[in-house]
Amino acid sequence: MMTRFNRLSVCLAVLASALAACVATGAGSARAAEQTAKFYLVGTGPGDPDLVTLRAVRVIQEADLVFCSESLKGRFASHLGGKEVRHVAWYLFQYYGQDPAKLEGQQRRRCEELAEQRSRFVAQVRQAMQQGKRIAVLDSGDPLIYGPLAWCLEEFEDLDPVVVPGLSCFNAANAALRRGVTTGEHTKSVILTATDFRGTTDTIDKLSVHRSTMAIFTMKAEFKEFIKRLSVNYPPETPVAVVKHAGYAEKEEVVQGTLATIVDQLGAEGLPFEYMIYVGDFLTHRYKQVPPRD
Repeated sequence: MMTRFNRLSVCLAVLASALAACVATGAGSARAAEQTAKFYLVGTGPGDPDLVTLRAVRVIQEADLVFCSESLKGRFASHLGGKEVRHVAWYLFQYYGQDPAKLEGQQRRRCEELAEQRSRFVAQVRQAMQQGKRIAVLDSGDPLIYGPLAWCLEEFEDLDPVVVPGLSCFNAANAALRRGVTTGEHTKSVILTATDFRGTTDTIDKLSVHRSTMAIFTMKAEFKEFIKRLSVNYPPETPVAVVKHAGYAEKEEVVQGTLATIVDQLGAEGLPFEYMIYVGDFLTHRYKQVPPRD
């Protein structure tokens, strides 16, 4: 006959076994979540959705949670059906890493507002990662060429993020020009640059000293100001091209001229947000030289 002491020993043994199983199950679930959870920053290309890469499509299809802008949500609706999709603002990079206490007035208020928005986004990502979800954050073009969401790689560095490269609007604009951008009459180098952000020292007028080919990401900056700065070191006859809507097959457009003529050629017509400026003799270079007429 089992004594009371023996029954108590058996109960304790069963309880210990159950607790061990629970701990093992919990640890196993945590390990499983760690193994399945992944953070991706995905470049989706410029313009039309058929310029996205196969790898980007696969990552989007396998993702449990997708963050993107409203425009990308519409562009890739066929790949996002049935998925959990949340909005992420492109402008969250502004004031990232800055202390609002060191700013004043409107700048301080804007910095604090963006910090609050970022905190909500970061919290959502980390919670999803703890749940073992695969997360895809979508960005236009290539996320590491003037990509507004590149800051995520620093913020989530501990999550071992994966970057899926995308076709840049630079590549799409090159195709629209139908010119070898690295082959000019006297140049072989290309400088990628943008509007002169506050605090930068590699300004356009300084870069133009080399007279290399320049491809400028404009980001809605003042066109006439670009031409003025380029004219500091490039001669007036330097070839210039403006590519509008690079990557959009139905509305892509190229306007070509020189530094002296391009402003008048464009006239009062407004430029879209998505346009690039190219400067350099590659625009008129020909491999087969046309012999001079007698």
